Amino acid sequence: MFGWLFNKNTALGAVVDRFAKTPLPAANTGVKQASFLVLDLELTGLNPKKDHIVSIGWVPIRQQEIILSEAKHYLIASPVSVGQSAVYHGLHDHQLKQGEELATVLTTLLSNYAGYVFVAHHSGLDEQFLRTACQRCFGKMPRFKFIDTMKMEWQRLLRQGKVVKHDALKLPNCLKRHGLPDMANHHALEDAYSSALLLLSQLKLGGNNMTLSDLYLLSR
Repeated sequence: MFGWLFNKNTALGAVVDRFAKTPLPAANTGVKQASFLVLDLELTGLNPKKDHIVSIGWVPIRQQEIILSEAKHYLIASPVSVGQSAVYHGLHDHQLKQGEELATVLTTLLSNYAGYVFVAHHSGLDEQFLRTACQRCFGKMPRFKFIDTMKMEWQRLLRQGKVVKHDALKLPNCLKRHGLPDMANHHALEDAYSSALLLLSQLKLGGNNMTLSDLYLLSR
């Protein structure tokens, strides 16, 4: 009687397994040859154990080119009210009632972007929520490899001998410093796109010989 449920869970688990088994590019791979997926999450709060993802946006980069045709934005059906978090991301409960199931969106993400290096601005939070979401949806918690554009910017400013003030590393201020257009803050797709532009600017400033190993060091 429950065979269909077993088959569904098995299929979903296989998606996670394939993602986990797909090798990432070697650390000495030049950034020009690497494929990146820049993403952003909007959340009901900052605690991955009790809060939830309400929207996901992502933008792929291949051969240092943003692939706009694959840019995606999803509203996620939340099991809880967004509460006061709506002040930040502008999403309300009635909008999320028609949202996608989180497991469906994560399946798309893991199926299409295995072997990509993930990127986010302040990536630690996004990574924690993604891992927790996979555990909830699939019973498995894959390991992601993230580049953090915020930490890269912090390292760049320190190497220039600059004092890094409290707000200097916020995404809008980073964009302004690089001469990039400011976008609407706290919209998952627009923040992902902005972070993609920031990454490309950082890579350009880093020179032609940058490797993934260099990025990993800058993202510590």
